[in-house]
Amino acid sequence: MFESICIARDGFVGGPVDFGQLAESLIFYQQVHFLADHETFVSLVRTWGSDVVLELCQMGTLKIHYAENLTAVGTHHDSTPLERHGLVTVKAQNQNFLNQATHFFEEYCGPSGKGLNKTLRRFSKFVESFEYPKSILGHLQSELPDREYIRASVQGLLASLAPDFVQPNPLVFDIFLESNGEFRVETNINFTEANESYHRRVSPEHSSLSKAFIMASLLSARSNMETASQFSSDLALGPVSSIISANKIASLFKEHDRNRDVLDRFTELVVNDSRAIAQAVNNRQRSFADVLELVQQAQKFKDWLRKQGPSADLSEEYCREVSRLDWADRLPPKAVRWLLVNVAGLAIGAVSSPTAAVLTSLGISAADAFLLEKLLRGWRPNQFIEGPLKSFIRTT
Repeated sequence: MFESICIARDGFVGGPVDFGQLAESLIFYQQVHFLADHETFVSLVRTWGSDVVLELCQMGTLKIHYAENLTAVGTHHDSTPLERHGLVTVKAQNQNFLNQATHFFEEYCGPSGKGLNKTLRRFSKFVESFEYPKSILGHLQSELPDREYIRASVQGLLASLAPDFVQPNPLVFDIFLESNGEFRVETNINFTEANESYHRRVSPEHSSLSKAFIMASLLSARSNMETASQFSSDLALGPVSSIISANKIASLFKEHDRNRDVLDRFTELVVNDSRAIAQAVNNRQRSFADVLELVQQAQKFKDWLRKQGPSADLSEEYCREVSRLDWADRLPPKAVRWLLVNVAGLAIGAVSSPTAAVLTSLGISAADAFLLEKLLRGWRPNQFIEGPLKSFIRTT
């Protein structure tokens, strides 16, 4: 459980990446695969700081995969009856990690260039470059005749990105493949009206809804899915990719959805707020240096998470572990009843105070205190929850 998760930008909408979601994943998952292009890599380093990013990579918690090409939709004869589209991969000259990172770090490290070579060497050690294979284009192209999938995805995409737009009923977005590998799209979507709603939320300078935009969203979601599948990991998706992907390969996200539900219920129980970590980061109440420190403190807790079975009720297992009594069945029944009532509170109190001090405060004799301290000895998951985690999300 919570072995690994893959995070990428959500198509073409909004900021490069949800850093609150990234921080939350780093805390709970053993390993986070971050699919980066040049823009998202630069944004990550500028926002978190190179030292924090490198430390997370050194720990093995964060793995950065740097795309040296892009998947795209090429269009010619735009807005005419001859408009045609094609799925392509694009790689500009010198579009590789070393060249692009060198230019970025020359500016990032300042005019003196102090530490430039060292920074480059350290990042080159951890960043893995890759290219999207052309096979991804063929996989999506084979799906285009599936009209039910395409229409459902387009309906969901429009509902998310242009919620005020009244969609035609029935909506038509039919794709016809031609012998040369290109395709044409027939649709009854009024993109002028759809963009009136879309541009209330996204600047026209950023993007506009169109046939090509929709096709590029389908291709981006497919690319992220295939790349994440190579890591055998959960895949964290934004609203656009979630809509597209859920309509085609629901089984791929079954594990992530289950983990997300378990995690939400667990954090709601033990923290009283399932989104507290992400909110603390996104509201800038906690820095990324704070996230790094919490990730370092979470290692034993993550080891405990990993040991839970795929069908385990995380909240139930947590309560059982916190209240576990290592050889309590050997104690007299009266002592056992007392322990069952008080042991969870003792274990929580021991997070901030030595166990013996907590026991003494309850009027326990020195001999009995020694016995119970031995009973409670050892790490328990609430030591992370009640200590570092709640300290992290607690705001002034």
